[in-house]
Amino acid sequence: MKSNTFSAGVNPGGLRSIQEIKVLICYVLSNIGTKIKKSDLISTLQNGGISNYFETSEAFSDLESNNNLICVDSEKEMYTISESGKVISEQLSRSLPHIIKEKSIKVINTFISTLKSRNENTVKIEKNNRGYNVTCGISGDEDFNLMALTLYVPDLGQAAMVKENFHKNPGIIYRSVLAMLTQNEELLKESVTILLNQHNNA
Repeated sequence: MKSNTFSAGVNPGGLRSIQEIKVLICYVLSNIGTKIKKSDLISTLQNGGISNYFETSEAFSDLESNNNLICVDSEKEMYTISESGKVISEQLSRSLPHIIKEKSIKVINTFISTLKSRNENTVKIEKNNRGYNVTCGISGDEDFNLMALTLYVPDLGQAAMVKENFHKNPGIIYRSVLAMLTQNEELLKESVTILLNQHNNA
């Protein structure tokens, strides 16, 4: 398999062959069980050091041209795998290193989970006369919010920090607030333990 010259940013053991990247894309889309935006797939594999942007873009375009990928939303560039793409994954994915397949699924699923969390758990930053109001919201479903909490912070840097940390642990923050307001000591202990474990593993 030939290798293109655009290999910057690819970690040791990553893929530099267009053909291998095409197989990997088919493998990923066959296993994640959901549609994904073209640019998100390409950038996530690139940011994970799995494959280069240029080679991944070329591989994606080849698969699209051969109808191995199906565009299900042209405006948002959302794609899923076709039956022929699934055949490529089934027949050729064994040739890919196991660690690459495992890492690719992990980084893509992490991205999808983060995106889902950001869509369901919103943060709105509004400037006021003294600084900023940061409103954090957790959606139960389309009809109601589980929580809406507004905090005052003095500067934009702290507002950005609140936003980032809220998106990391929206569920734990909700549990902690609920535990404090209902004086549920067991729930509070559980929340603190989870936060400490996450901090120690970071």
